[in-house]
Amino acid sequence: MSRLVYLGFAICCVVVASALWTKMPSKTTVSDIDILEQTSNFVLVRHQEETGKMYRSFFDDFSEPQFRNWFGEDRWTTIDTLSPASPSLEAYVTLRRKIFSGESDFLDNRIESANGIAKFTAVAPTESMVTSKSMLENNQLWFVEGDDLWFRGRYKLQSGVPFTIADFQERGRYNSPGPRITIWDQKYLGYELKSGWKPKLRQSNVEVPIGEWFFLTVHLVLDHKNGQVQIWQNDQLLIDEEIATLPASDSLLNALEVGITATDHAAEVWIDEVQISHEPIEIKAIPTTQTD
Repeated sequence: MSRLVYLGFAICCVVVASALWTKMPSKTTVSDIDILEQTSNFVLVRHQEETGKMYRSFFDDFSEPQFRNWFGEDRWTTIDTLSPASPSLEAYVTLRRKIFSGESDFLDNRIESANGIAKFTAVAPTESMVTSKSMLENNQLWFVEGDDLWFRGRYKLQSGVPFTIADFQERGRYNSPGPRITIWDQKYLGYELKSGWKPKLRQSNVEVPIGEWFFLTVHLVLDHKNGQVQIWQNDQLLIDEEIATLPASDSLLNALEVGITATDHAAEVWIDEVQISHEPIEIKAIPTTQTD
């Protein structure tokens, strides 16, 4: 079986609960990749003599009770727990390797399986840190200019409110730019393209619930100039605007990050039913009878 292609990833991928550390060039775009085959489920690509599948969709309901079994081919590939206890790239990469080899538990920031959901906790960063993180990542995805990107997840902000809770990143470009879902002023869902002048979309009509489940649904039309962003909280459309949604015309968004993808204070977030696809995803609301 061919080793997976990671297309410029600066950090490790975890495959079948073992650490595979791969360092690729800092800029790998669509033009650097040979497309060998395209199906409704995946794109088979070759890059620098490595061949592997990049997937067009992904779903996880976290029904697998063992955290380490969340990872592998066509599943989550890695984690990030940047924190005061592991404040540098070298520190959290070392910790991650020890977690997956069974040599260490999480330190301060944690990712846990809890009754069929993913539970993310993060402490506040120190003054010398930019942010704190506790997140899952799948970096085997394929989204390019002209594509539709649909995402939906079931979220519960158990305590604290992170700045970002879902990121769609280009691992093959320096600093991993890409669109992300923000919570402005710790109250309102919004959007930011982490690239260049960082175009943003804000709304202040509907506050995100605290301590209650809600569905976040996102639709992006991917374009480096004239894209479109639609964001729903449950079945209520909050944002529907045209704006840049890609860093560049040759960008490849191959990484989905969910959890506490950035926070400047302590937070705990629960997530379930994560889905990303090229095809439309049903807009859903939490039933009024749900109280868990």
